[in-house]
Amino acid sequence: MNKLHAVCLTGLLSLGLSAHAGDQQESYIDRVGVGVGIQDVPNNDKFDTGTALILNAGKDIYSDMSVEIEGAVGLTKPEAKFNGKKHDVDFWSLGLYGTYIWKINKLSIKPRIGIVYESIKSTLSIYTNDEANMEGNVRKKDLALSGGIGAAYDIGENYKIYTNYTKYEDDIDQLTFGAEYKF
Repeated sequence: MNKLHAVCLTGLLSLGLSAHAGDQQESYIDRVGVGVGIQDVPNNDKFDTGTALILNAGKDIYSDMSVEIEGAVGLTKPEAKFNGKKHDVDFWSLGLYGTYIWKINKLSIKPRIGIVYESIKSTLSIYTNDEANMEGNVRKKDLALSGGIGAAYDIGENYKIYTNYTKYEDDIDQLTFGAEYKF
């Protein structure tokens, strides 16, 4: 199933690149980005961190406001050892965000808020540190609120490096480092 998600996210990036194939026509996508995220389980310190592949595409809609679509697929899963067994968190998401970009010379600050479809599976509760309540499966597939803030730095005419902090409700915290290309 993770391979399917990776293929879908790769298709999203390809769509962004092909949407701007002709300079004469209006593009549906103004920029694309790829990054690596460090994922943390915020409510349970027994889990170590995991990593994720992050793909996104954005469209400027008015002045400094834009819309972004972003997908995250776990590469390495957050793991915990509890009662002699290993437990991990399988997480992926696909979200739509509204953003506002403040530009200060080559630096951009971007708060964002959105709605994501997220899938979380774990054989150990990720919502508590209380060992008496940690036993139990977590299976969640639904829409959730997500928000965060990011910063980007222009390294060329169309290229930026960026970092984002994203919070997926009380489920996952993610710190992303990546690069972006603007058409």
